[in-house]
Amino acid sequence: MRRTPVLTAVVAVVAALAVACTPPSVNPDGSISQAAPFGVNGLTEEEGQVWVADLFGGQLVRFDPADGRIDERYGSMEGLCGTDDLVVLDDGTLVATCPVAGQVVAVERGGRARVLDRVGRSVNPIAVDPAGDAVLVGFGSEEDDRVLRVFLDGRPTEVVAEDLPVLNGFDLGPDGLLYTPTGGAAGSFGTGGLGRLDPATGEFEQLPLSFPGSSRTGFDFACGADVAADGTVFVAQCFNPSVFAVDPDTGVATLVGRAPLDAADNLVVLDDGRIVLSGFFGGRVVVFTPTSDGTYLRRTLNVGR
Repeated sequence: MRRTPVLTAVVAVVAALAVACTPPSVNPDGSISQAAPFGVNGLTEEEGQVWVADLFGGQLVRFDPADGRIDERYGSMEGLCGTDDLVVLDDGTLVATCPVAGQVVAVERGGRARVLDRVGRSVNPIAVDPAGDAVLVGFGSEEDDRVLRVFLDGRPTEVVAEDLPVLNGFDLGPDGLLYTPTGGAAGSFGTGGLGRLDPATGEFEQLPLSFPGSSRTGFDFACGADVAADGTVFVAQCFNPSVFAVDPDTGVATLVGRAPLDAADNLVVLDDGRIVLSGFFGGRVVVFTPTSDGTYLRRTLNVGR
């Protein structure tokens, strides 16, 4: 989720307090702790399971989207900072952004966190670069207007693009373009947008949006985007929490469903078509399951207990 400088400072304090209370990754008997995350922020899929970044809890948690059971967890015991978004590499390594610490970190399975680079406070969205040897990261406030390429082998970080609008949780589409919400918290009342960036050239384009049956021209704070295999861009709306499906060719945005959350934060489209929407506060997600008639069934799920 994108934050103003004042909100970032508040989040920093809350996150610091919460990290001190992060549950252990493993119980004394060797089982995985089922303690719920403090918040459910960035999401990504791994073999049908869902990884979540917990900003306030300073941890990464993997859970089953069918029942919410946690089967893997990394936190303060592994030296992890407050994470807000993440990706999983082909070899299973987790790479995450920590906006308060201003770091991009990697966690090899069963190991400790290591810093790939210190890129600046409010670093937030992350995606795997098309070449596979780096990650693309953006920033969550007006303090930084860049997208960076952070290499996994330690090469110097590159600037992909700058002079960009405020971005949010982004994803690469099958066309190789990076689809990203724009506007941040300032786009709270029907003005939040959706843009796309070519990571090869740095060229950025704002998509003209339309909402059938409505005079609105944007989202109530667009806070996350994920692209399905057919190219449909699914967007999480933070305020009035909802999921929309956007045609990237026409910009037509269609409501998928609304969610009983105080505020949404991000989303992921699973390989089987289910959409998992995260809640900024508490350990809950909302799962939208597609049906044969083109509608979605909605279910609220607690992560852990």
